[in-house]
Amino acid sequence: MAFGETFRWIAIIVVFIVVYYAASMFTIKRNVVKVIKVFEEKDALAAKTAVSIESLGIRKQGFLERAIKSRDNRIHALKFMVDAGVVSITSDGRYYLSKKKMAAFRRNGNFIARFIIPPQDN
Repeated sequence: MAFGETFRWIAIIVVFIVVYYAASMFTIKRNVVKVIKVFEEKDALAAKTAVSIESLGIRKQGFLERAIKSRDNRIHALKFMVDAGVVSITSDGRYYLSKKKMAAFRRNGNFIARFIIPPQDN
């Protein structure tokens, strides 16, 4: 295998990896917006008004459900938001969205954080 051909294959692999991560970012961004809307609809924006994950309607899909229905990636967006500290969990396991933490995460985060977390309209 010549050097040019090896370089071409490496470039193709790198392009596929970049496209995969870009598609993942767009999917997470779309689902983060959906999760924010669910929290706003349930008025779960403070520890006092926190809600259970069942009442949010966000759950992991089973294997058969993923095969039959379209994928629901909101659970992955919720995990991202919990890991980022934007969504907090109370001591009794209820969830709430902190708009202040979300704005701070977007303001202080890197390019990916600014891309995924939408700007606040307040």
